This record gives sequence, C-alpha cells and structure tokens, in this order.
Amino acid sequence: MITMKSRFFYIVALSFVFGMISCNNEWKDEQYEQYVSFKSPIGSNGVTDIYVRYNPDGKVTYQLPVEVSGSTFNEKNLNVEVEVDNDTLNILNEARFGREDLYFLQMQPESYSFPSNLNIPQGTSIVNMPIEFNLTGMDLVQNHVLPLSVVDKPGIYNAHPRKNYAKALLNVKPFNDYSGTYETSLMQVFMYNSDATDYSGNYNMSNPIIQNNRTARVVDANSVFFYAGVMDEDLINRKDYKIKFKFIPTDPEDPTKGLVELSTDNALINLVQNNNNTSKYSVFEIMDVEKPYLKRRFIQFNIDYNFTDYTSVEGKNLMYKVTGIMTLERRLNTQIPDEDQAIMW
Repeated sequence: MITMKSRFFYIVALSFVFGMISCNNEWKDEQYEQYVSFKSPIGSNGVTDIYVRYNPDGKVTYQLPVEVSGSTFNEKNLNVEVEVDNDTLNILNEARFGREDLYFLQMQPESYSFPSNLNIPQGTSIVNMPIEFNLTGMDLVQNHVLPLSVVDKPGIYNAHPRKNYAKALLNVKPFNDYSGTYETSLMQVFMYNSDATDYSGNYNMSNPIIQNNRTARVVDANSVFFYAGVMDEDLINRKDYKIKFKFIPTDPEDPTKGLVELSTDNALINLVQNNNNTSKYSVFEIMDVEKPYLKRRFIQFNIDYNFTDYTSVEGKNLMYKVTGIMTLERRLNTQIPDEDQAIMW
C-alpha cells in the first residue's frame, strides 16, 4: 500500500529524473552565439604586437588565427570575408598620442597580402589566415600596423559584437639575430669641450653620460640601427640620428664572431668610427641552471665612434665620443619549435 508520504517522494524523484533529462538535452544545444573573431589579444599599447623574422629577401608569412566562438563546434561551412580597417587606427592614434611622429603608421598595400575570403569548414572552430609581409625598406623609426576587420554578414555569419574581437591591429615588429634591447651600462658618452671644432680636440673624461639600455631596431637581415649616443628614442627628429650597425662574420661558416660596421644616411651628424673603422662582436650561448629548457644567447660588441648633435642647441654643434661595450641577452624556450614564440620577448 502506497502511503501519502511514499507517493510524495515518488513524485519528487520523477521530477528530478525528467529535470536531468531536460538539462542534458539543453547541453546539446548551442549555449552561446557563434561569432567569428580574430585571436589577437591587445597589449597595453592598444595593438597586438607580432614578431616576425626579417629574412634576407624581406618576405615572411604570419599565421593569424580566426575562430568561431561558442560551446559547440562550428555548425556551418563558412566563407569569412576579411578586409583592411581604414578607420580604427586613426581613432586610436588621436586618443593615445599628442604627437603625430609617434603615431602608428598604417602599412601600405605593397607591404602585405592576405586572402580576402577564408574558409572555415563545418565542425572546425579555428583556422589560420596566412598574411604575407614584405618588410623590405620598412623604417622602424615609427611602428607599422596592419588593421583588419571581420566583415559582418547577417544571415550567413556574424562578426563578434565586441569590436576588439572582430578587429585585429597587428603591430608588425621585425626581428633579426641582432635586434632587441641592449644592456649599455658599460657604454660611456663623453662631450667634447665647448671650443672644439673637430674630433681632434679634448673631451671631458670626468663626467661621462651613461644609460642602462638602448634599443636596436631592424634595418635588414644583418643590420640594426641605434640612435646616436644617448639621444632620446622619442625625440621628434630622432630619424636624423640613426646609426646603422652591420654585423659581418669574419668567417662565413662561423657567424658567432665578426666585425661591426657603422654608417649613417645623414652626413650632418659627422659620424666617425674609430679603431680603424672596425668593432668586434661575438656570440655565445649557455643553458639556464634553474630552467634546463631555457637557452640564453648573448651578443656582445665594443664600440668607439664620434658624432655631432646639431639640433639640440640652436646654432651650435655639440660633439660627442661614444665608447664601451653593448650586450644583448635573448632567452629562448627550446621546447617551443616556432622561433617567434620561443623567444621570451
């Protein structure tokens, strides 16, 4: 005989079972809208930094992930249209910078190519879109950005409503074996006496100017540039003080040692490389003691050159001697096969 109490528990149990079945069916359905977006997380500078190796011919391919969001696999075969976004970068520049010389520059069409339509097959949630870059002649005095957007096509697919997901502002940062941030505490900059008219005069050895770090930016596969001495890297006319450092192996079979040749496109800075116009560099590697998978690669070279600052004081040339040692440390995770991701930037 079923009592009222038993009947109550029976009804409760049936309700629980049907509730579980209903919940299980719900999980088979899409819990979130399926939107198309880029996988390009934005950094503190408002753009996505991408590191690409500068090859001898200046050409390199970058794979940009494009994904379909949601809790289930992509339900349709999608042909996603991607286009250059000609508006967002201008808005970002005006919001972030007060000086046009610091603006991000939009890459010119001859410097890139990518497929305007990308197929994402049914059942696939992420594919890579190849972007072919031609970095030849790129002047890294300013940052170069390729701004992209997913084209929204209601009824076919929807671009992600969050604009920073549907847009990719790719800040292209070329690197070679010699680029990066150098430790320069052993580099000293001396000022020539105020009455000096050429580099044969005396300079003040008692009060050197020292800066801990200087950044080397890519010129080509074997060259980088620094701004002369300790000239401000955000100087409005910083381009006038670019000095190119070309690394030339003494033995083509052994790139770990060689000479550094200095040059400039601006004769007004009166660049003179001392020590018979040569500097020596060396490359050496060690494995990290605490992290065996971490390789530490060092590039070190000596410098000795003179230059003239002809813009800081109107109508007067300030003459400098730069001498010492510059050292770059690059850390590489040997467990990661892709070089751009293996380097710990």
